[in-house]
Parts: sequence; structure tokens; C-alpha cells
Amino acid sequence: MALVGLPALSQQAALATPETAEIQEITVTGSRIAAPNEVSSSPIDVITAKDILLTGKSDMSDILYQLPQNFNNSLGQDFSGRTSGLTTAGGLTTADLRGLGPNRTLVLINGRRLGVGDANTAIASPAPDLDQIPTFMVERIDVVTGGASATYGSDAIAGVVNFILKKDFQGIQIDGQIGEDWHNNNNSYVQGLNTAFGNTPPTGSVKDGRNRNFDVIMGTNFADGAGNITGYLGYLSSDPVTSGARDFGACQLDANSTLTGAVCTGSSNSNQWTPNPVNASAQFGVVGNQLLPWPATGQNPPALFNSQPYIYIAREDQRYTGGVLGHLDLNDAVKPYLEFNFMNDKTTQFIAPSALFKDSNPNDPISGNYNINCDNPLLSAQEASVLCSPAQIAAAAAAPGTPCSFTTPPGGTAVLSPNCTNVRIGRRNVEGEGRNTYFEHTNYRAVLGSTGDFATAWSYDAYGSYYYSTLFTSNNNYLNFQNIDNALQVTGTLANPVCISGGSCVPYNIFGTGPITPQQLQYLYLSGTAYGTVTERIVHGDITGQLGKYGIRLPTANDGIAINVGAEDRRDTEDFQPDAAELGGQLSGFGGASAPINQGIGVTEEFIELRAPLMQGKPFVKDLVVDAGIRRSDYTTSGVVNTYKIELQYAPLDDFRFRGSFQRAIRAPSIVELYNPPNVGQIGFSADPCAPPITASLAQCEHTGVTPAQYANGTIPQLVASQVSALTGGNPNLQPEVAISYTMGFNITPTSLPNFTASIDYYHIDLKDEIGEYPANVLLQQCLATGLPQYCSQIVRSPTTGGLTGATVAGGGYIIQTNVNIGSELVSGFDLQANYKLPLDRFGTLLFSLSGTYALHNYTTPSPQSLTYDCSGLFGSTCETINPKWRQNLRVTWSTPWDVEVSAFWRYIGKVSLDNNSFYPSLAYAEFGAYNYFNAQIPAYNYLDLSVSWNVLKQLQLRAGVNNLFDKNPPIVTSEITAGGQANTYETYDTLGRQLYAAFTAKF
Repeated sequence: MALVGLPALSQQAALATPETAEIQEITVTGSRIAAPNEVSSSPIDVITAKDILLTGKSDMSDILYQLPQNFNNSLGQDFSGRTSGLTTAGGLTTADLRGLGPNRTLVLINGRRLGVGDANTAIASPAPDLDQIPTFMVERIDVVTGGASATYGSDAIAGVVNFILKKDFQGIQIDGQIGEDWHNNNNSYVQGLNTAFGNTPPTGSVKDGRNRNFDVIMGTNFADGAGNITGYLGYLSSDPVTSGARDFGACQLDANSTLTGAVCTGSSNSNQWTPNPVNASAQFGVVGNQLLPWPATGQNPPALFNSQPYIYIAREDQRYTGGVLGHLDLNDAVKPYLEFNFMNDKTTQFIAPSALFKDSNPNDPISGNYNINCDNPLLSAQEASVLCSPAQIAAAAAAPGTPCSFTTPPGGTAVLSPNCTNVRIGRRNVEGEGRNTYFEHTNYRAVLGSTGDFATAWSYDAYGSYYYSTLFTSNNNYLNFQNIDNALQVTGTLANPVCISGGSCVPYNIFGTGPITPQQLQYLYLSGTAYGTVTERIVHGDITGQLGKYGIRLPTANDGIAINVGAEDRRDTEDFQPDAAELGGQLSGFGGASAPINQGIGVTEEFIELRAPLMQGKPFVKDLVVDAGIRRSDYTTSGVVNTYKIELQYAPLDDFRFRGSFQRAIRAPSIVELYNPPNVGQIGFSADPCAPPITASLAQCEHTGVTPAQYANGTIPQLVASQVSALTGGNPNLQPEVAISYTMGFNITPTSLPNFTASIDYYHIDLKDEIGEYPANVLLQQCLATGLPQYCSQIVRSPTTGGLTGATVAGGGYIIQTNVNIGSELVSGFDLQANYKLPLDRFGTLLFSLSGTYALHNYTTPSPQSLTYDCSGLFGSTCETINPKWRQNLRVTWSTPWDVEVSAFWRYIGKVSLDNNSFYPSLAYAEFGAYNYFNAQIPAYNYLDLSVSWNVLKQLQLRAGVNNLFDKNPPIVTSEITAGGQANTYETYDTLGRQLYAAFTAKF
């Protein structure tokens, strides 16, 4: 996309000749004061409607993720249409400037705040949903770097994304587009790994991911041109793409034992049995009606289950948008306006079938596993002898048909009744279908207000807005822990088995002595649903005085002083209510229980901004302007907090303009961060070094709570699918985050080189009192290394298994990840923008547009006692995503005199190195325990996109293009350092292959 710096455009306006120049007051993002030929004091990237058309993208997240300043971080809970299916929440897209998190990027529509897009309490960083932005209605997107809290309030830590929608539209415009992905599976290395694993990988060419959209804009003036009403309707549909449709994602890749390569593997939650404590150090698999040492030939299900073919790497989506924008200028003093936006988005995400997941049963107080009565008639004699001791078999025979029960002595742990055995079972539901999660988001946004001018120099803007978002989610084809427990306790005979619990229970025959029937599965299946709402009510009013019209100006300046004063009241609520199945954590493979919430917060704010030209039109001082602002915010939760800004612009000549800003920004804690109840879920993680294959010493593991017996026996369960259990929860005592940011830079518009503009800006954002959790990897590694209580107290191992795969708060087996004001981050670097228009005489013009970012530092200090590490130029599970030093976009567009425009877009992502191999003590060997050669570095990546447009008629334009022209494969990394379920790569890169599209625009 062509990213044009707004300062450059404004400066070009200033160079217009007096005869043609039109003095126009412009309000830029980051200030509420309009001024002639305003130039922003903060760096701004502008994406125009034309830029959006040239990308061929219909989804806003795909457009923003190409920005060098924006990040895509699944491990950090950034969301998009390509978020891993193993993420509990989903069905939305977010923006994440500078990689500081989507909740630290403020999103505006027409300069007004957009509310949180999803009520799901599993989202740790709630943020607006960009799916509700109709791409075809966007006039431009302003992306502002640095804090802007003094202007807009909370959340503008990293910057602001302001979507300016089209207005004053006349006529009818119809847009349509169709596209698909076209990829050649030619990665021979990964294909060979799949074959060695016993998997048949995809080969050759594949076309999938068909997407289509159809949009209409209608508008008309009325009241003799004093008013306009513009309406729009949009439809988008996208087909899913599975990880198994790409050879690089056809299986889960893990690092091999020497860390020099990768191996295809799968989940051991497939057909693995460990009797506890009868054969606690042995593992078995069902072959026929026998339990043989695992892995065994002929196992069905297989020893390892390949989940990747089920998981979507691009989700299915169907979206409807609509809205209306209108205004009527009754007179200079009263100009009412309205905005209304609507979206309904339905999407489904698929993952692998459910299972009896090891160490995950919340109903079992022994080990979080499964209990079987030893006289179960579905057990063969050989299986009973493996799972049960002679004493257990005798006890069961003495009291046939007795259910399993527990007794807990005072101060002790639960003891299982003597007729039953506790078995660690990982058994995949291969007879059933994959799990799926359905998300439906419906959003409404309404704004009603008025602007006007009065008393010669004054203007006002007053409005009320109401935002309402609903979420319905349904999780289907999950097995039910409670019914699993019932169906494994069986009496009767092999020919006529009956559940001991009676009722509608159907015995579950996973022992190979008979078939698994649809009736068995029907009893086991359980769907979980949840419904949630988010609301935001805003009442806002401000007045602006252009005091220069009263002659109030400095004697050294031409323009007058301007002031803006206003107040705002904002009320947010969040209500999320899961059903009994999700509340009780009974969905096997869901990742724990859902957390309900019904809370709200409010804030009342007053603000003032002053713009004062200090000197203008003097030798070597063409323009010297200062802008200052302060905002007082009084929160119902944390009390009063102040933010402020000081900005300066200095143009010695027409050709140069220097600019700088210093700002104090804040982010108030969200409702989820304040009030989420304690809950055990799962987060991405590498591996437990105290579980086989053990890489830590006994002394180190004892620091984390492992007993010598557990260490010696080697029975601690290893993590599954690179996910560790985590105890999350809110903290009502949280205080706002505070960021001190400053920018310094300059614009160049040389008169000796017409049609050339450029800007270079340094940015520096220092975030303190960061709300978050200790990074789980850092906690575990520091506990292993130091044994200090501030780290080790956060590691809560299961008292029975020693594992970190727990399912309940009381049962242990997790890393504590509750919210605290504890961390700090510092990001700094340079932004570069350049634009040049080269006339080609009778052959048209060439337009060059460059936007790039160089990251100097990306420091993280998890806590005051922790060591600081720098993720700039790194990637991995601690640094979470791709953090290149240099990233750029360059677009070259040839506008021909024949109504044809051809554009080439070069996207560059710099090389990154693995954080595990870094010299920082907090990072060194934190994930793999040694130097990782296979994942050591991802080289620089180059992508080329081409597009062409043809104005067939004045009313008809045809477009076509191809993104990722050369179908470049994404880099291959192993699963230990990516989000669970990812296709062995990062979404930062193109995972779908070559993307083709064709489109039209018709105007009437």
C-alpha cells in the first residue's frame, strides 16, 4: 500500500500559489484544534482508500498487518482471521501498534472512540474489533505514533488508529471482488518428515480459501445542499483453509533431540494408558483387546494423533455490515449530525476431535485422570491385570457393581476406593468429528451530535454515543468429563454392559473388546455455550476558540492563539455468562472452566489544549508553533490521574520542518483485568524441563515443587500441544499504567526537487506499572536457576502428579498468571516515510511511496526484581512474535495516460534470531535448555505484490492483482515457540501462498 505522510501532504498544500491556494482548516488525528495547513507534531502514516483498493484485501486486519508499525502476536492474544484455532476466544481482529498489545492501541472512528469488541473473559487484552470497520467506506486511516491520552483519554499508549469514513457521498457505488489462494506444496524437507511419521503430506498445487465481497454505497444531498445522507451495505464471505492443506503445516513439528532439525510428531492424547500407581512408570496402548507397551504396532487410535489437518489457519467467515452517516447545516450555529454502524459476523473454527485428555479431569481428586472399576466387563483379563493390582481385582469381585468413590482423611489427600484403579488415559475420539467453535458477533454503534460556530471565533462539538456489542459462542463435539466418568464405571456382562450410575448412561468401550457406537458418543457429547455483551456510553462536549480573530496573537506571529476546552463522561460495562457446562469445566479439551463477569467502570474527564504560534514569517523562522494539553480523568475504580502533552514544530524554511513531542499517557485497567474471577486455562509454552525428557537437575526441579520420588520415577506428565495450565484472574487493586513517550523528527519538502516529500522520526515509549503477568517461561527458568521465592511461589505443581497440566484451582498443576502492576517495557526506534512523483511526459507518472520502521530497542522487565531483556531483532516463546530490526513497504505505481494503472508492492521483513540463543540471562536457553541450531534464525523475507486497474468507462473500473507473486513459503519453526495449533510458522508471514483477486467498481 502507498503510505503517505500527512505532514508531507499538508506541506504541499502550503506551497500552492496564492491564486489557487484555498485556506482550509484541518483537524489532524492527535489534536482537537483545527488550523490552516496544519502539520502534525506526531508521526502519522496515512492509508488512503486507493491504497486499500490496491492491496486487494477485504479484511481490515490484513491491511493493517502490512504496516511496519503493527504486530501480529498470537501468543500475546492479537486476533485475526488467521489466529490459531486452539485459542479459546476468537472471531475478531485487533490492532497492535509497536507490539505493546492491542489494549494499548486506541481505535477511533471519525475521531471518536470505538468500544471493546468481545465480552469473552478469556481475552486478556480486550480491544476493539476491526471486523466492524467497512473497508469500502474508509476514506483514509490515520496511524499516529506515541501517546495521545491528553487528547483522547485512556489506551493511547502505543498510538492511535483513526478510521475516517466517507461522507457527503452522492450517487450509487457498487463494489465487488472475488479471490482465492493458490499454493504449490513443494517443501521437500517437511514432506519427508511427514512421510517418516507415517503421514501423507499434500503435494502439488492447491487452490482454496475462496473469498468474495459485495458492497453498495448510496448518498444524496438535500435541503439545497445543506445536508447529506450516506448509507452503505456490505457482505463478505471467506472459505476456511486447514493447516493440513499446506505441507509445512501437515503435522506438528518439534525440535529433534540434538536441536539440529525437526521431527513430525503428534499428541499422545491418542492411545496412551498409564495405571496409577500399579504401573506408574509404564505406558501402554490398546491393540485389539490387549494393553501392550506404548508405542505398539497396530494401535488404533495410533500412538500419536496428528491434529494439524483439522485446524484452520484461515477461519471461515460470513459478515454483514451496514450503516448511515448524515448531517444537516440548519445554520452556522447548529449543524446536527448522526452516525450509525452495524455488523453481524458469523465464523466457525475447527480443531481436532475431543479426547480423554490426560491430567485434565476436574472431577478426579486423585490425579485429574479417570477411574475404572476393576470388575468392568468391558476389560479383557489381560487389560484388567495391567490396570489393576490383584488386591483391587479381589476387592471388586467381593463387591461387584460398586461405583468408584473417594475418602479424604482430615488433613490428607483423597484416597480411591479399593475396587477401582486410577488410570492416566489419553484417548482420542477418532470415531467422532472434530471440535468446532461458532462465534457470532453483532455490533451497533450510534452517534448523535451537533457542531456549530458562534461568537465570531468559537466553535463547538457536542455528541452522545452508544456502543453495544453482543457475543454468542457455541463449543460443539466436546466430550463431557462427568459422562466419561459414568461411562467408564460399568457392570453387567460383555454382551450386556450397563453403567453403574444407571439412567441414560451408555458404557464407553475404549478397551477394544467391542465397537464404539454412535449411541456411546451421543451420550458423551456436550456442547457449551456463552453469551456476552459490551456497552459503552459517551457524552462529550468541547469548544474551540480561534483567538486570533480577536487579535490575540504574539507580536512575532501571524496566526492567532487557539484553545480547546471540553469534558467527557464515559461508562463501560461487560457481561459474560457461560452455561453450566463451561462454568463447571466439563468440556474435555476446552482448556478449563470459563469465567463469568458482570461489571462496569466509569470515568469523568476534563481537558484543555492550547496552540500558540510563537514566531512566523521571520528569517530562518518560517513557522514556530507550540501545542500543549492536559487531561484530568477521575475513574470510579482507581481515582484521579492526569495526562499531558507538549509539542513543538519549527520550520526554518519552506523545505524543512522539525517536530517533537513529549507526552504522558495512561491506560486504565480494563473490566476483565480488574474483576475476572480465578480460573485455570491453558497458554502457549515450550516444555516442562522436569518432565520426560528431563533437562533440569533434581535440585533445580525441587525449586519448582518436584519431589525426589517424582523426579526419580520420571512420571511427571509432559505438556501436551505446547500448552501449560495457567491460573488467571483479575485484581481490583490495579492502578493505571503510565507511559512517558517522546518523538523527534523532521519533514523534508525540497523546492529543488518538486513532488518529493520525506520524514524521519525517532520514537521512544517508556511504559511503567504495566498490567500483566510474569512471563511464564521467565518464571519457570528463574525458579529453576535461583530458587528465589518471588519466582518459585508462582509455580504450583500438582501434589499427586507433579505436573503443570492441572484443570482446577484447588487441584494445582499450573503457573500463576494473575494480573499485577509489575512490569515495564520500553520501545524505541525510527520511522521513515518518503514519497516521490516522477513525471514521464506522455507516458504518465511514476509514484514511489516508502514506509519503514527501524526498531532500536524492545526492552521488557517483567518485575522490579527481574532482569531486563531486549526482544528487538528476536523471536520465540518469550519474545512471543517476530520483532525485526527493519521492516518496510515500498510501492511503485505507474499511472498511464491510457486509463490503466499498474502497481508493484515490495514488502520486506528483516531477519530475526531465536531468543533462546540470546546472551540475555533471562532468555538464554530458556526454551530448549541449549543452543537451538534449527530455529537459530529466520532470514529476511521479501514479498512482491502486483495489481492493475483499468478505468473502462468513467463509471466503471476493473481491478486484478496477485499478492505474494512468487508463492514464497513461510519460514519453518518448531511448535515449542509458536502458539498452539499454528502451522509451524508465524502469521507475520504469508501462510496461504499466492493470493489472486479480481474486482470492479461501478458508479451511477
